[in-house]
Order: sequence, then structure tokens, then C-alpha cells
Amino acid sequence: MIVRKRNHLKRMLKLNLLAAQCEISPETLSRIINNHIKPSDELAQKLADTANKLCFTEDYFKAEDFIPKHLRN
Repeated sequence: MIVRKRNHLKRMLKLNLLAAQCEISPETLSRIINNHIKPSDELAQKLADTANKLCFTEDYFKAEDFIPKHLRN
């Protein structure tokens, strides 16, 4: 995830809430947003949809935001 969007995500909501809503651990979410692991395409979409919902935004977060550039196909 790029720094600007990661910082926006951290400012706008509690990451524990996003993790809980997506049924993953806070540790896993941290590893995803810090570009250490690649989530499945389904999880990346769920994270984007849930982050947009919790931040009251439309389409700000995209599934690809949660997939590290160096790990994209």
C-alpha cells in the first residue's frame, strides 16, 4: 500500500475494526498494509470495500491498494 493511502487509512479508522470486519487478525492486516504479504484477490477486495464503507468514502480504496506492487501478477 502506498504511504499516502496507508496514512489515510490509519487516520480515518481503527485498524482493529477493519481487521475484525474482514475476519482477519490485526497482525495480518498490519502485514498486508505494510507490504509484507499478499492477500488473496477476494480478501483485497473485501478490505477495500470495508475500508471505503468505514471511512464513508466511495472507491477511494481499491483492491490493488492492498496488494504490494512487487507481488502483483
